[in-house]
Amino acid sequence: MYAEAILKKGEGRTPKSGGAWVYDNEIDRVEGDYENGDILAVKDFDGFFLGWGFINTRSKITIRVMSRRKEHEITEEFLESGCATHGNIVKRP
Repeated sequence: MYAEAILKKGEGRTPKSGGAWVYDNEIDRVEGDYENGDILAVKDFDGFFLGWGFINTRSKITIRVMSRRKEHEITEEFLESGCATHGNIVKRP
């Protein structure tokens, strides 16, 4: 079970328009247990799914959205397929 970050009413314009960042001041609450670096679901104030992302509460950019498709949970396979596609960005030793 994934934790869920619920955004404040009136926030979330950036993820809705294709942006990948959610700032700390846009988040109303996080429901569920998580640690920095965990994957969580990002939802609008009314429960509308916005994407899957990594959380880091030590950063002003608290969540980095990796996928906007609910069926694309962030798994090791997902990350490896992205690394293969974007090999010039992510180098493996």
